[in-house]
Amino acid sequence: MEGYLKKWTNLFSRWQDRYFILNEEVLVYCDSQGGQIKGQVHLKVAALILVPEDPLRIIINTGITEIHLRASNINEKIDWINALKQAQDKCLSRQSEIKFEYKIQELLTDVWQTGAMFDETLSMLIPKLEKNSQIKEMADRLESIGKNLKTKITLCAQIVEEEKQKLSNLENGTVYESFIHQNSAQSVLREDQLNHQHQSQHGQSQIMSVIEIGQLIRERQPIKYNNLINNPAFQKIKFTNNPKRDRLPYRKDPNEKINVWYLCKELVGKDLGRFSVPIILNEPLSMLQRLAEQMEYSDSLEEADKIIGDSALRMCYIMGFGISPYSANIGRTKKPFNPILGETYEIQTHNCRFISEQVSHHPPISAGYAESKAFQFWAHTDVQTKFNGLCFQVNPVGLFNVILKSSNDHYQFNRCTTKVQNILWGQQYLDHMGQMKFVNLTTGDNGVLELIEKSGKSESEMRGYVKDKNGNEKYKLKGFWNDRLIAYDTQREIVVWKRHQLPLDSDWYYNFTEFAMQLNHLTIDMIKELPCTDCRLRPDQLAFENGWIDLASSEKHRLEEKQRARRKVMAAANQHHVPMFFEEMIDPKTNLKWYQYKGNYFQQQWKQVGQELLDLF
Repeated sequence: MEGYLKKWTNLFSRWQDRYFILNEEVLVYCDSQGGQIKGQVHLKVAALILVPEDPLRIIINTGITEIHLRASNINEKIDWINALKQAQDKCLSRQSEIKFEYKIQELLTDVWQTGAMFDETLSMLIPKLEKNSQIKEMADRLESIGKNLKTKITLCAQIVEEEKQKLSNLENGTVYESFIHQNSAQSVLREDQLNHQHQSQHGQSQIMSVIEIGQLIRERQPIKYNNLINNPAFQKIKFTNNPKRDRLPYRKDPNEKINVWYLCKELVGKDLGRFSVPIILNEPLSMLQRLAEQMEYSDSLEEADKIIGDSALRMCYIMGFGISPYSANIGRTKKPFNPILGETYEIQTHNCRFISEQVSHHPPISAGYAESKAFQFWAHTDVQTKFNGLCFQVNPVGLFNVILKSSNDHYQFNRCTTKVQNILWGQQYLDHMGQMKFVNLTTGDNGVLELIEKSGKSESEMRGYVKDKNGNEKYKLKGFWNDRLIAYDTQREIVVWKRHQLPLDSDWYYNFTEFAMQLNHLTIDMIKELPCTDCRLRPDQLAFENGWIDLASSEKHRLEEKQRARRKVMAAANQHHVPMFFEEMIDPKTNLKWYQYKGNYFQQQWKQVGQELLDLF
């Protein structure tokens, strides 16, 4: 079928005639009949949506964008809807005939599960048989046969898995077609992954599938086992125990253009904390992990803790620590994933350990806590986000807290306003502006950093001061939040913070710093040890990091629906969510709300509650 339909283009050109051609499951369109193809839609991964208030409109949701069409009359609309649905039905019928790889996956899962049960039964039976001397020889023989059988079954299953992976890597043919979540960048991604795996094998030989890892956690962590073993994102990946990585598994073109016109109607004037942002506007990290990025420059706190006798200089280092996360935002105009209520994240660096938890859904609030031999840190991210048609604006709410253990100084500071400019046209950039106020609640020292909004030649500039409790100025500060912060008095200048260099080709990896590159890195040991609520186990974020956009979008929608269903169940039972690792408190010094760490995470008390942990993913 082919013919002219109206297509929504943008806010200025509005509805324009386009010539559409339906060829099997692919719908293409041109400016006019016989013209150059302007775009195409694969109906096998698209949804058709009707609009009751506009009876002539047809919406095609591709998972990434929505295409709005309008027929000239009802009969024409009915003809197109019928043709599009018939094309989808034919596509689905072909897919049902060639989805044998799922049957292979089910058989492999059964093999691994049966093998684990056999091994467990054998380990219980042999000791009992050995107690009877008359049948000890039979027990030894049974044990030998059992081990041999397990070895052969394991080998066969591994070979089948390898062959299945080879088939799934074919660029053509029915097996490849059955993987409906593959996108156009998959061939590039696969080559990059295989090269990276080959390089990793020189340093770490252990490579395991999620099915193999699943057998190690099946009995002890059933929620995690069920979520991982049945998820297509995890089934696609081979995991190692490489402790670090120097790149993400998928190279994202930094010059990729995003068509944001279709977003405007839904986004303008709305609080993005209450809006399900399309996944193309995200980066593959969550807000919990963004809070953890504060720890990239925890060395500044270590240095401050070493200073004796100069509380004002200690304050300067605290201010350097406070400003440091903004340097990691350069070139990062994407939004982090909103965590699910109860989601957690942990990380342990060379000098500290950090835990965060999503403690509130509306408003979305992430609470975090870190500790080391030199300091304690806690904070919560309560932000208000707005889109006015020209820029995204983020207004933080709440205070960050630091205690230095040597001096027992307690510091509090706020964060400044952040804007992502030129959303619709021009070169996007991120800017920070406003005052950051710091106070030492122990000594009375205070400091101010003024971040100056970009204008003309002024860019990323900041300046400030530190005063004692009597108002006497002790240090001036100057610098740029994308470079360094310098404290100076009448006698000397001290660099109290300096930005780390970005990794090679970071622009192809969302402009992540080396520290940020590790935040979503997932190893075999992590899968075994992390709680089932850790955001590294979140499938939509993992799929997005690997470049599987369609799969990530569908998984994101599934998790959102799962979260809504849980809220309805709790509301019906008159229940309220209680954070597991943090408790809401009122600060007696400031009378402001904050979240106190309960001290029950790093002692791994959560492992003792087993299935009481939330099933989020």
